[in-house]
Formats: sequence, C-alpha cells, structure tokens
Amino acid sequence: MNTPFVVARPGKVLFAAIASALVAGSAFAGPSPQTGSFQVTANVVASCRVTNTTDIAFLNYDPADVNNTTALDASGDISVRCVKGTTANVAIEQGANAAAGSSCATPLRQMAGPGTERLSYAIFQDAARTTPWGCDTTNDQSFTAASVLSATTLSTYGRIPAGQDVGTGAFVDTVNVTVTF
Repeated sequence: MNTPFVVARPGKVLFAAIASALVAGSAFAGPSPQTGSFQVTANVVASCRVTNTTDIAFLNYDPADVNNTTALDASGDISVRCVKGTTANVAIEQGANAAAGSSCATPLRQMAGPGTERLSYAIFQDAARTTPWGCDTTNDQSFTAASVLSATTLSTYGRIPAGQDVGTGAFVDTVNVTVTF
C-alpha cells in the first residue's frame, strides 16, 4: 500500500493521510454516552367560566298584608371557576325586563307578570342588602382565584320592595351573568 506523504523540509515529513484520518476520527471521539437537552414549554392562559347558578326564588309576595310594609328577601348563588391567580369580575346584567332609565350603574330590575304587570326587585352583593350588584366596574364583584380545583361561590341577595301595586300571577325575569378576567 502506498501512503502519500509530503516532504516539507528535509527531515520533516508530514503524513497527510495519517493526519487527515486522525482529524476526521476526532470528530467522533468521546466518551459514551453523549447527552443533549431540549426545553419543554407551555403557556397557561387566564380563563374563567360560570360553573353553576342557583335561582333567586322568592316565595309568595303579598302586598295587601305582610309585604305591604315589609320587603321580601331571597338568595341564590353564582359559582365561578378560574385559573389560579386570575382576578375575575362578576357582573349581573339588568335583566330582560329592566325599567326605563335602568343602567349598569343603577339597574332597575323588574319581573314580568300577566299582561303588563311588573314587579320590581333588586340584587345585592351583601346579606344586609346595601351594595347593589350591577354590570359595570363600580358595582360588579371581583375576586382572585386561589385554585382552579374548586369554584368560588358568590351569594346573590334579592329583595322585592314592600308595597308594590301589582295583580296576582307568576312573575319572572332572566338575568345574565358575565365574568371578565
């Protein structure tokens, strides 16, 4: 076998083939096993959803007797589940039968009854019924989720004012809950 070589100076011989083989082989040399790494990434987004609502179901309203001077109260619940650390604002819209002049800041809610009969009511954030619950940032309710594993339950406190001049029958309204985050 002929091995090519180059004579650079007398007495100094470079073996080009051997040198090339050593350089090429050194790219694959090293201990076994070889290791590397890569990243695993995800982006958790803020999100919330209404998981349950409980109706505010008033019992019998009697404006000729007890409810002539005493309001009728009832309560319900809204359950919202959010990603941990998410701040949520829960708003209750004015309702399907809102009175003229109603606004998110000052909701004038009414239940519709037989014919044109309307029965006024309000929804509050507190059991004392002093903080109205509306649909803007001045009167919505906010919270920061502690865990995504369980929903946050917010109580809704309803009140029908005393002494309303209405006829008999069933009255109903539908209100929407909006959660922003």
